[in-house]
Amino acid sequence: MLANREMEQINSEALKALQFERLHKTLEWAYSKSSFYRNKFDESECDPKQFESLTDIEKFPFTLSKELQQVSAMDLLTLPLSGVARISLWEHPQPTVHMYTINDIAANVEMTSRVLTAAGISRASIVGLLGDMADSGLFDAQQALEAIGAAAVPLSTDYERTLKLLEAAHVDTIIGSARRILRLVIQLQASGLEISNFPLHKILCLNETLQNPLKMHLEKRTGTEVYDLFSSAEFGCIGMFFQCEGHVGQHIQQDYFYPEIVAFGGNEVIHEFNCMGELVLTTLTAEAMPLIRYRTGQAVMITDEPCTCGRTFIRIITPMSSF
Repeated sequence: MLANREMEQINSEALKALQFERLHKTLEWAYSKSSFYRNKFDESECDPKQFESLTDIEKFPFTLSKELQQVSAMDLLTLPLSGVARISLWEHPQPTVHMYTINDIAANVEMTSRVLTAAGISRASIVGLLGDMADSGLFDAQQALEAIGAAAVPLSTDYERTLKLLEAAHVDTIIGSARRILRLVIQLQASGLEISNFPLHKILCLNETLQNPLKMHLEKRTGTEVYDLFSSAEFGCIGMFFQCEGHVGQHIQQDYFYPEIVAFGGNEVIHEFNCMGELVLTTLTAEAMPLIRYRTGQAVMITDEPCTCGRTFIRIITPMSSF
């Protein structure tokens, strides 16, 4: 199933044209509205007006994690607080404040809708959201579920409340972090219950990295199919990438992010497909807090091989993925 067939099956030329338009706008927006990026671009003698092709992004400086740790959210913010629609705190891997405009929220909900649909969630699904609903990612998931027409069941972090809802609502899918899901499994066992006795058949696991070392363990312990989602504090969303039913790599939401692969420990961009390197990402539509060429520290390679699901978005493959 596809949530947005027109975009998820866009042809490469139309996608490149869209990416160029959005990337050009993002560079100009960041330079004119963000003190952080104005200083970075000036120091590197980069002018957004000289951006004439997608590959020109390589002339712009990288954004590093340590830089973001040394500045406040206000340094990255591109507009006054009166233009902000949501402020959230992402706690992992370290506390990070993220701000959103109403358009940023709409983009996150659209991306999350695609993620959920790719995992087979439909109007017939009953989906439990395991965690603190102050989590912006789970909040986006709830809105996306409601947009799809699926039943959203906030399970919170309280075990007794979660158990009652699992029993009453007949939850068939859970969205949450591996840590919280494993804790739930243990709590159920301590109460003489097995999660396999519930009608649960699917888990969408929120991960702080692109690789989920607990995936096989979770599938074995819960008897479910596990889909991995990258929960990024820096980008403030959970829908950047998604697995389809093929489970071979993760599709990149290329209308919202521009990916590059850079040589480990260097600055050379790797243009060839199927070559491992560090994933670098640039936001294409983020208004409140755009990120330009952020070095994620994630080891991946990009494949353009056609996917059996029919989506034309390229996929990233991690060292633990299998073809």
